[in-house]
Amino acid sequence: MRKTPVVLGVLSMVFGGLQVLMTGIGLASAPFSKQMIGGMGKAFSGLPKQEGQPDVGQMFDKLAKLTDELKLYTYLTGFAMLAFSITLIILGWLLYKRRAQARPFSVAWGAAALAYLPVQLWVQVKIILPRTQEVTRSMIQNMDPNASGVMQGFEGLQGTLTVAFYLICYTPFPLLLIWLMGRQSAKNDLVAVP
Repeated sequence: MRKTPVVLGVLSMVFGGLQVLMTGIGLASAPFSKQMIGGMGKAFSGLPKQEGQPDVGQMFDKLAKLTDELKLYTYLTGFAMLAFSITLIILGWLLYKRRAQARPFSVAWGAAALAYLPVQLWVQVKIILPRTQEVTRSMIQNMDPNASGVMQGFEGLQGTLTVAFYLICYTPFPLLLIWLMGRQSAKNDLVAVP
């Protein structure tokens, strides 16, 4: 028997565990994010600023309000990622134990993860990113023209960078699961439990 299911099982549990940790921290801190960002804004408001520079405190106040407005999307995408991660950990255990049901479960999980990715991207690029860019735009209006130009150039790249990040981080493993566990020969690496 090949070691493919065991290796994929360990990777599944590691990746799932890391995602549970990251998502869990994000979801646990979400109720306090408005207060944290507002506190940073108050701290920056007390600092001296140069002539012609934007008031960073006002930007943080706007970000705090925006964070509160986007909380629904934070929770929806966070709990979806949490569900996928916990399921991946369970799948990893089944693969590690070489259970026969791991094969169809792997293919189904991979297909579901790939089908969910466009939804996640749409929420990030079409809902969240434009709203955060509005806040950034309002801040850079009063900046030095050179710095403003750099910020506007970066703003144009944000959507592309977001899509690239999600594709690079969240596409390879589901594809690998589908490819390796979807093969007919993968049946020989698994053990049916009576």
